[in-house]
Amino acid sequence: AEGDRSLAEGLRAYRSGGEGFEGVLGSDFLLSLAPWVERFIGEVFAIEAEVRALRERTRSHEVVMAFKKHFVLRRARRYRGGFPWSFAELDQWLDQEVRRRGWSGEDREWAIARLGEGWLEEEAAHAEAIDRLTQWCGLILQDPQAALAVQGWSSFRLPQRVDPEALVPLKRWEDRPGAPLVAAEGSLRCRDGFHLTDPRMDPRDVQSEVHYCLYCHAHEGDFCAKGFPEKKGVAELGLKVDPLGVILTGCPLEERISEMQVLKRDGWSIAALAMAMVDNPMVPATGHRICNDCMKSCIYQKQDPVNIPQVETRILTDVLNLPWGVEIYALLTRWNPLRRTQYLAQPYNGRKVLVAGMGPAGFTMAHHLLQEGCAVVGIDGLKIEPLPQPWLEQPIRDWSRLQEDLDDRILLGFGGVAEYGITVRWDKNFLKLIYLTLARRPNFQMFGGVRLGGTVTVEDAWALGFDHVCIATGAGLPRMVPMGESLARGMRQASDFLMALQLTGAGKRSSLANLQVRLPAVVIGGGLTAVDTATEVQAYYVRQVEKVLARYERMAARSGEEALRAGLCAEDTEILDEFLSHGRAVRAERARAAAEHEAPNFVPLIRSWGGVTLAYRKGMRQSPAYTRNHEELIKAMEEGLYYREGLEPLRAELDRYGHVAQMVFRQMHETEGRWLASDQDWSMPARAVFIAAGTVPNTLYEREYPGTFQLDGDHFQTHVAHPRGPLQAVQVAEHCKAPESGPFTSYTDHGGHRISFIGDTHPVFHGSVVKAIASAKAAYPQVMRSLQGLADGGGDLAAFQQRLRHLLRARVLRIDRGNPAVVELWVEAPLAARNFRPGQFFRLQTYESHSAERAGTRLQIPVLTVSGAGVEGDAVRLLVLQWGTGPRLVGRLEPGDP
Repeated sequence: AEGDRSLAEGLRAYRSGGEGFEGVLGSDFLLSLAPWVERFIGEVFAIEAEVRALRERTRSHEVVMAFKKHFVLRRARRYRGGFPWSFAELDQWLDQEVRRRGWSGEDREWAIARLGEGWLEEEAAHAEAIDRLTQWCGLILQDPQAALAVQGWSSFRLPQRVDPEALVPLKRWEDRPGAPLVAAEGSLRCRDGFHLTDPRMDPRDVQSEVHYCLYCHAHEGDFCAKGFPEKKGVAELGLKVDPLGVILTGCPLEERISEMQVLKRDGWSIAALAMAMVDNPMVPATGHRICNDCMKSCIYQKQDPVNIPQVETRILTDVLNLPWGVEIYALLTRWNPLRRTQYLAQPYNGRKVLVAGMGPAGFTMAHHLLQEGCAVVGIDGLKIEPLPQPWLEQPIRDWSRLQEDLDDRILLGFGGVAEYGITVRWDKNFLKLIYLTLARRPNFQMFGGVRLGGTVTVEDAWALGFDHVCIATGAGLPRMVPMGESLARGMRQASDFLMALQLTGAGKRSSLANLQVRLPAVVIGGGLTAVDTATEVQAYYVRQVEKVLARYERMAARSGEEALRAGLCAEDTEILDEFLSHGRAVRAERARAAAEHEAPNFVPLIRSWGGVTLAYRKGMRQSPAYTRNHEELIKAMEEGLYYREGLEPLRAELDRYGHVAQMVFRQMHETEGRWLASDQDWSMPARAVFIAAGTVPNTLYEREYPGTFQLDGDHFQTHVAHPRGPLQAVQVAEHCKAPESGPFTSYTDHGGHRISFIGDTHPVFHGSVVKAIASAKAAYPQVMRSLQGLADGGGDLAAFQQRLRHLLRARVLRIDRGNPAVVELWVEAPLAARNFRPGQFFRLQTYESHSAERAGTRLQIPVLTVSGAGVEGDAVRLLVLQWGTGPRLVGRLEPGDP
C-alpha cells in the first residue's frame, strides 16, 4: 500500500512537470506505472482472465528463449568436442525423452527446450544428457541437413553479420538479354492477387526479437529511439552517418522502444502498447513493413538489428485480439496515464482548425489537436467512404468485425499515401482503426472530395470561423524524366498507377475499372514507389486478364463472339486476343495447382510474357530503395521481378498504332564510384512503361493563388513563430530530429492567422509515413501556442458543424436523361459552386459501400473526370457523355444520392 501511495504521488509530480523524471529515472517510473494501467484496463473491461491468459501465453516462450541462450548460443556455438553419436541417433533419443515425460510432440521446440532447462537445474546429475543435447545443437549449427529438423525454430534463428554492400541477395540471369538481377530460385514467393502478402512473425519469433534487445534505455543508449550519436554524451557532434550515407536519426517519434520491449518480455501487452503510445498514439499506422528508422539506429550495427517494427505490430495485434481490443486502443488514444502531457482529452476550447489532407500527417495532427480541446475539420481531395453507423455508435467487442481480406475490402480512401501509396505488404485494416477512433470524436468532422484551393480557399476558412489551417496535402506532382515520346500510350506515372489501382478498385474481381496494363512492363526509377509499382503491376496483370476472360465469355455466351467483336478496331482486337490467351494460361495454371494441392505459381507465365523490369540509372546499391529500406527490395524481388542497373532512359519507340513497343536506354558504367554515360544504347521490349522519378512537395495552392506563400525552391519557406512576434524564416533543418524544423508557412494576415505545413509538403519530414506522423507531433505544440494570440473563439459548435455539413457535402440534386448521348447532372455542393471557375474539372465517383453488386460486378462509378458546365445557386452542372461503362452508370443515379 505504501508503494501504491508513492507511485500515486510520483504520478502527480510527473504530470505537474516535476523534476526527477529525466532519462533512466523517467523510464523506471513509467515501467513501474505501466502494469497498473494494464490491471486497471483489465478490470474496466472485465477481461482480467483474458489478459492473464495472454500474459501466460507470452511468458510460455521464456523456456525457449532460455534454451537458446544456454544451449545454442553459449554451449553449441562454442562446442569443440567430438560427435560420437549421429544426428539421427541424438534426434531419436530426444523424442524418446519427450515421450517418456508424457509431453505432446506438437510443439517440439518447446518440449526440447523444457528438457534442456530442466536438466540445467541439476547440472551435475544430468551432465551426460546436457552434453548430448549440446552435441545435437552443435550438429544443427554445422550440418545443413541436420538444420532441416529445426527449420523455422526461433531458438536456432541467429543474427548474421551485415554487409552494407550486399544487403539484397540476388544473382545474374546470364541467359536472359542484359543479364538482369533476379532473386535466387528457392526464394521466389507465389503471390496471387491482393491479399496481405506478409503475415508477420508468430508470437515466439517476436519474443525472440524482444530477448535479443539489450534494453539500452537502462544506460541511456537507446539509440533506436533517440538516434545514434557520433559520440555518446557529446550532442554537439551530431548523429552518425551509416556506410550508405543515411543519418541515423532513430525513430522520428522517439517512441519508448526499449521500455516497450521490457514490458512485452514480461508479458504486459496492454502496458507495452500504452508505453508505445506515449509518443506514438497512431501506432496502427507504423510498425512492420512501414518504417525501419529504429532498426537502422539499433545498437547492433555490424549484425542483424532487432526487428522492432515486428515487435510493435505484434503488441498492437495482441491487444486488438483481446475482447474489446478495439475499444482498449481507442481509450488509450484519449486517456493514457503514461503520457506526461495529453494524458486526457481536454474539453472544447473554442478553437477550430482546418486540416487539409487526411494522410498520416493530417490524421495525426487532427488527433493531437482534438486532445488539446480544438474542434478539427479534416478535408481530403479524394473520396472517403463512410463507416457503418453501428460502429460509430456502439462499442466493438471483436477486432475481427473490422478486419477484411485486403483482396476484396472496401477501399475507404482514408489515410492518404497509407491508403493508395502502400501496397498490400501492410495490413490496411489498421487504417480503419484510426479512422474509427477519429470519427467517433464529437469535435471532429471529415469531408472527402473537398480540396484546399478548389472547394475551399484560405479566405473561406477564415470566413467560416476557422482559427488555423494546417496543410498536410502530401506529395505534389511527379518529377518528369526528359525523354522522347514520354506522352505515348502505354507511358504512365508510377504514382498515378498506384493511386488509380486503389481509388478505382481495379484490382478487385468485382470492379468495373480497367487500367489496361500490358507486358512486358518496365518501371523506371530506384525508389520505393518504383518497387511497389513493379510488384503491383505483376499482381494486377494476372487479375486483369482473368477478369477480361471471364467477362468476355459471359458476354459472348449472351451476344455471340461475332457481335461482340464487331465494333473493335485492329489494335483492340490484338490486345483482346492477347489478354484472352494469357487469361486462359492463368486459368490452366490454377487448375494445375489445384490438382496438385499447391498455390498457383504465376512467375513463369509472367516471365514468358516479358515480365516486369525495374530499370535504374545507377547501381542498385545507390538506389533510394536500397539505402532507405532494403528489406522492401528483398521482398519485392522475391515476387519474380527483373532488375537492370545502369540504364538511363532516352526514348520510347512506338508500334504502328502509336503505342509504346520498346524503350531505348543509354547504358551507364560505374567508374571509381561514379556512374557515367557510355556511347552504347540498349533497347528493351516494353508495352507498359511506368515513370517513378520522385515527386515534388505539394505547393499547388501557391500556383493557383500566387502571392499567398513564399517558396524556397520547390517547397514552402519554413518559418518559426515567436510569442507575440512576427514569423521568422529559417533554413531547412538537416534531419527530423533537429530542434527547429520550421512548421509555419509565410502566411499571416491582419487577424493574426497562421498556416502550418507538415508531412510530405515539408522538406524535413517528406519521404516516409513515420516522419509524416512525427511532423504532426513536432508541430502541434507550436500551433497551439500560435492560437493563444488570436481573439477569443467559441460560438455554437453544433451550429458550426451543421453549417459545414451543408456547405461541403455533395449530393445529386437532379438528373436529366432525356438525351441518349449525354446525361445532365446537377450536384448540390454549395461551397464548390461558390468557388466555381470556368474550365474547372471535377472528379465524379460514387461510394463503393453504397453501390449495388450484380452477378459479381460492383456497379460503382469508378473515377470520372468531368468538366463543370456552370452553376445554378448551390449546384454544379455536369455533362457526362454516355460512352463507356462508368459514364453510363451516371444515368442510374437518383436525387439525394451522395
